[in-house]
Amino acid sequence: MISNEDQAVIDEMIARERTMKERQKIIEAMTHKRRVFKRRLVIVCAAVLTIFLVILYDCLMAYEGWPMMGIVKINILVAIVMFLLSLAIFQKLIKQRPLKNIVQRYHRQLDKRYTDALSASNRWLQFYYHQREISQIIPQILYYLEANPALETIDDAIAYIDNQTASSETYQNNLNAFRNYVKQFNTILLSTADEQGQPSSRQISFVTLNDVPNIWYFGTDPEAPKVSELDLGRAAIYTLPTSEGLRITSNRLKVYRTQYSFSDVAAAYQAQVPGYMESLSKAEKEREIIFAIELESARIDSRLQNKEITFIK
Repeated sequence: MISNEDQAVIDEMIARERTMKERQKIIEAMTHKRRVFKRRLVIVCAAVLTIFLVILYDCLMAYEGWPMMGIVKINILVAIVMFLLSLAIFQKLIKQRPLKNIVQRYHRQLDKRYTDALSASNRWLQFYYHQREISQIIPQILYYLEANPALETIDDAIAYIDNQTASSETYQNNLNAFRNYVKQFNTILLSTADEQGQPSSRQISFVTLNDVPNIWYFGTDPEAPKVSELDLGRAAIYTLPTSEGLRITSNRLKVYRTQYSFSDVAAAYQAQVPGYMESLSKAEKEREIIFAIELESARIDSRLQNKEITFIK
C-alpha cells in the first residue's frame, strides 16, 4: 500500500512527466524547424547560383543553326547538372561564413521565440528525492510501482531499478554520445577545496587519451598551490556553455596523479588544444605533473536536452 507521503511525491513525478513531454514536443519542433531552414537555405542558394550560371552559359554559347527544341533541351540538362553541383557545393558552404552566420542568427531567433515555453519547464529538469537526483529514472519508477505489486514504496522501486543492469547497447550509445559532447570542449572550470574547506575554481585545459571520454588529463606545475587541493580529491567540474547552450557538469568524480609525463600527453595536447604546446617552455613541460579526472557520472544540459550518464567501471 503506497503511503500518502509517497503518493504526494508520485503526483509530482506525474506532473513532471507531463511537463517534460510538452517540453520534448517543443524541442522536436525547434529541431525540425532548424533542419528545414538549413535545407531551404541550401536549396535557395543553389537555385540562385544555377540561374546565374545558366544565364552565363547562354551568353557564352553560340546557338546559330540550332533548332529551338534542341536549345531548350540543352539548357534544361545544363540547369539540372548546375543545380546538383550547386547543391553539393552549398551543403559544404553551409558550415562556413557567411551562411553559418545566417543559420546561427535563425537559431537565436528560434531560441528567443521559445524561451518562455522552455523556461517554464526548467524547474522540472532536476528532481531530488532524499538528496538524490532521480529525474532520469522517474519513468521507470512510475512503471514499476504500477506493474509490480511487490514494490510498495518509492524506495523499493529505486532499489529495484538500481539492481537492474543496463543493456550494453544502451550504454555504448550513451558513451558514444558523450564522446561527441566532450570533443566540443578542451577547457573546463575545476573547483576544489583546501583542508579548511575553502573553495576555489580555475580554468584548465584537458585532453582525452585512447578515445576514453570519461577520463580527462591535465598538467600542472608541481609547485602550484592547487596541487595540495587536488591531492585531497575534493573536486567538481563544469564547462562553459557552447553557442548551443551545451555544458557538462559533474561532482561525482575522482582526481588523482598519474604515472604519465608531459611527453606522454603532448601529442594529445597538440591535436586537441591548439596553441597549448607553444605556451609552455621546455623546462615547464619537463616539470609538469599529469593529473587525471575520472568521471563516475556526468550531467549534460543544453536548451534541447538534459540527461545524466553513469559510467561503468
